[in-house]
Amino acid sequence: MNVPDLRHGILVEVQRRSASVVDDVTGAEFHCAYSPEIDLKNFSNFAVGDRVEFFPGDTSQEALITNVLPRTSKISRPGPSERFARELILAANVDLLVAVTASARPDFNPRQLDRYLALAENFGVEALICVNKSDLQPGLPEAVLYLETLGYSAVTCSALTGFGIEDLRDKLRGRIAVLSGPSGAGKSSLIHALIPEAGAVTGDVRRDGKGRHTTTSSRLYVTPDNVRLIDTPGLRELGLWNTKPGEVSGLWRDFKPYLGKCKFTDCLHRSEPDCAVLAAVESGAIPDWRLQSYYRVLDTLGEIVD
Repeated sequence: MNVPDLRHGILVEVQRRSASVVDDVTGAEFHCAYSPEIDLKNFSNFAVGDRVEFFPGDTSQEALITNVLPRTSKISRPGPSERFARELILAANVDLLVAVTASARPDFNPRQLDRYLALAENFGVEALICVNKSDLQPGLPEAVLYLETLGYSAVTCSALTGFGIEDLRDKLRGRIAVLSGPSGAGKSSLIHALIPEAGAVTGDVRRDGKGRHTTTSSRLYVTPDNVRLIDTPGLRELGLWNTKPGEVSGLWRDFKPYLGKCKFTDCLHRSEPDCAVLAAVESGAIPDWRLQSYYRVLDTLGEIVD
């Protein structure tokens, strides 16, 4: 194999013994095997979004991934075995997490939304709040308006009617984004609205108000107008499995001005005396539902929740 034959691309789908790579220059997709010479010491596994060096193949040699380039970010969860010792990378080089919530059916849940915003903070990626199903309840919920004051961006749309989809597309363009959110919020429908050729299958909302999961494998979709969207089923079950209790409050933007001002340095902001965060909640500077969101995450720390 000659060095000039090597190209750069991005993994758009990963299997156990092979992966699909989109060429940076031509946009062509290649189905590649993994070279046995790849050094994976710094990579627990391949993931959609990984940047790779690959040989496109010729009449004498199959297409091969020859090297994995350093990641700028990753979103992960515990692996299927040795739960807290083995990391499973769900998506790599992500720079935007789209926290999808529904305005209705299921009912808007600010505490659930907060959990996905905390995930974005934890993984060091920007978050975008996407309120879907605006055809059922137009406008942004009051809680989202508050989150905007903390610097979070938000968009309201309807995958059913198409309202706001172009606005969402504009915010995704040029980014590598993942959609995350509870069942029934309409993630698969949004992917289909943004990328019709993706063929995402939608799921109905169950009688208990929760949705049915529809995505079964991870895929990065690339459009001609530079929208790169990762759909992965693992994101629906993420928890802060790699975070210590004392680190959780730092994921709440409105808590940060008060951190370090409590009486106790290890304050968890529950019932400790002279807690600056609790005082801010009492004064109305921080809404109580934000505190309850924090407690919920703290109580389920290390769990995979949905």
